[in-house]
Amino acid sequence: MHEFLSPRTIALAIVIIALTTGALLLVSSRQNGDSRSLVTWGIANILGGIGTAMVSLRGFVPDLITVVIGNALIILSYSLNAKGTMDFCRRKIAWALVAAPAVLWLALSFWPAFISSVEWRLIVNSGFIAAASFAAAAALWTLKGEHLVTRKPAAFWLTVHGCVFTIRMIPPLISTVPASNEINASPLVTLIMVESLVHVTLISFLQLSLIKDRAEERYRRAAETDVLTGQPNRRAFMDRADRLVRESDHWPACMLVIDVDRFKSINDSVGHAGGDAVLVKVAETIRAHLRPTDTFGRIGGEEFAALLPNTTLQSAAVIAEGLRARIAGLAIHAAGETVHVSISIGISAIAGGRADLDHLIDRADACLYEAKRTGRNRVVAREDGMRLAG
Repeated sequence: MHEFLSPRTIALAIVIIALTTGALLLVSSRQNGDSRSLVTWGIANILGGIGTAMVSLRGFVPDLITVVIGNALIILSYSLNAKGTMDFCRRKIAWALVAAPAVLWLALSFWPAFISSVEWRLIVNSGFIAAASFAAAAALWTLKGEHLVTRKPAAFWLTVHGCVFTIRMIPPLISTVPASNEINASPLVTLIMVESLVHVTLISFLQLSLIKDRAEERYRRAAETDVLTGQPNRRAFMDRADRLVRESDHWPACMLVIDVDRFKSINDSVGHAGGDAVLVKVAETIRAHLRPTDTFGRIGGEEFAALLPNTTLQSAAVIAEGLRARIAGLAIHAAGETVHVSISIGISAIAGGRADLDHLIDRADACLYEAKRTGRNRVVAREDGMRLAG
């Protein structure tokens, strides 16, 4: 059992796993859009595996190979790992900063006082590894705008790993470190090496999971995005609106159904490409006019819808009238012509009772029909089945 948990045995396991996962990450990069991160992570694992192999040969080969070059490769592997994570999080970091810790280690190794001090080597080595781990964790903790299931577990583990190597710096700071053979026999060293073995295995799995999560997020967004306007499509709008309607915390709420007036005539005048340009501009204008908390989407053809939470009918009518005037003032350049368009808007409200999205849309549609019937380019709002306001 002691031989199974000996530092050399654990180091061998780290080398095998690091090289294997490094190769796996490189192979995965050939089939993935986040190839830069995967390549960087893969190279980091391979360099870390080679460095660990060199360090484990201490006593059999010169210290230049084990202490100097081996540790430099391990430090560089952690810097590259942080670089790959920052690439994944779309954060830039200069290559000079990535290489700096390993270069500094090599420079310090030419200083006799440093290379002869086990304490200072442990402190500097552990400090570089902890800093790289914390930097990668910080990049993941602060990543916003994507629903990645693995993001928080990966950030948490990198934080834990950084803490382990921060703690590793404490003994050399408060006491003299034993000789190399005594260090290798220490239960603390064995524990740290086991943690490193777990780390190289777990972080590689988490990195692949992060890539998978992002791919799934892209597919989900593509399935929920209208190809022409870049806004949520009918499916996405209905899903989000249904959740809001069912939560009374967002009441009163109002539904706006918006239709571009005489869109067929626009298509006949400037062609389908021109008509598409009109729809894109109208969609952009509507989204810019609405509040960030409002749910908006294209629900079909030239028709759009918006759900305004925590909004009374009177407030929604003011918002809609402002939008109508804003669209009417647009001069849209399409197919070499300047096109002026107008919209009609129907509004329905929910303030209590049993919430039903389909019923809310039907009432807004009825108001939209009324706006079309009475001349277009207007807003009609309905609080219930009996009362109209326009």
